[in-house]
Amino acid sequence: MKRLISLIALVVLLLGLMTSMTSSAPRELTFWLMPNAPDDVHVVWLDAAAEEFRKKTGITVNYEIIGWGDAWTRLVTAVTSGEGADVVQVGTTWNPQLAAMNGLVRLDPAEFGGTAAFMPANYESTTYKGVCYGVPWFAETRCLFYNKDHFAQAKLQPPTTLDELIAAAKEIVKIRGAGTAIAVAGNQAWDLLHNWAILLWAWGGDLVSPDFKKATFNSPEGIEAMTWYIDLVRTGLASKACAEYNQPDCDAAFINGNVSMAFMGPWNIADIRHDNPSLNYGVVEPPKGPKGTRAAFSGGSNLAILAGSKAQADAKAWIKFLIAKENLVPYTSNLTNMLPATVEAFEDPAFATPMFAPFKAALRYATAYPPLGVWGTIENDITVEFKAIFTDYVTGKLADDGVKKHLDAAAQRVDAALKTEK
Repeated sequence: MKRLISLIALVVLLLGLMTSMTSSAPRELTFWLMPNAPDDVHVVWLDAAAEEFRKKTGITVNYEIIGWGDAWTRLVTAVTSGEGADVVQVGTTWNPQLAAMNGLVRLDPAEFGGTAAFMPANYESTTYKGVCYGVPWFAETRCLFYNKDHFAQAKLQPPTTLDELIAAAKEIVKIRGAGTAIAVAGNQAWDLLHNWAILLWAWGGDLVSPDFKKATFNSPEGIEAMTWYIDLVRTGLASKACAEYNQPDCDAAFINGNVSMAFMGPWNIADIRHDNPSLNYGVVEPPKGPKGTRAAFSGGSNLAILAGSKAQADAKAWIKFLIAKENLVPYTSNLTNMLPATVEAFEDPAFATPMFAPFKAALRYATAYPPLGVWGTIENDITVEFKAIFTDYVTGKLADDGVKKHLDAAAQRVDAALKTEK
């Protein structure tokens, strides 16, 4: 009997020791993010932030910066294997897809300040089937950059409507030559849809029906908006080379002073400061469409927790730390040159400068892509046909009804994808 009592006491002691050892084990989590700023400043900021967080919470953050080209594959592998990071940066269009794969933890917005704490379009991008699976981190939208010296030379004011943009472009071409008015992305751009969606919405069109059952971008409004975009090149307001540009080519054409206008993002402010600080430029909101409507694209990145995480409570604490105003404002205004996705940080004076003001205004009415699990397929289907339109133009094969045919072809594939939406 004494031996039995001694054995029980020993077991209890060992269990107590094990519990003590477990409870005192170092707390760690893994964070995957993208190269949102140059490494020389990004790494310094991340190291300092992680150390401050460790001192406050006792939690060590092991971060890894993953290139955008590899990020989707890494995330899908982590989702399917159940192993990988705890907290991940996801593009706004990826959030619903990963949620549809059961790859993300369902979150309660109230734990992070509530839905009203975030810019509306960015919060919407975290949802799938009305449920939240992420936290908005930073936002991006695109506005019209214009060269002040070129506009002064032509005695022009920056355009407030798309009709005014065309009129200004024609005057610039008279003075500076064909193809010098504006640069646009062409068939080498992966983000081509971001540029056209602004026009589609400004024309009063939409990508899909309100019930997400049918493609609608091949409507008369969509055809007109696409034709307007292609005609920038076809009529010589943009260089024919633009038909085969990617977005960085388009950005460089403006930043180098070769063209007078371009639709670009807030991050390009830093590019100008670095590559051509003497460029005399301004930024205005996206010009109004034919029906007097302004439209903007809402993109950016969210923070999410992978379903396989074993440190979900600590992961939430890290997310709260990153979106806190005192951390989010310097991260966006000084490093990424993006816009914060929280209302509190968004109102900081750092974003009240003349350059940031148009982006702030545009983000208030910006539209996010539909929160669909099959969105990646849909975006690819549209982009493939958009690129084909430019390719047909370059090769001389774009017929009068070519735009409609390509959009109709994309719509057929998108309708098929929508039927598979869970």
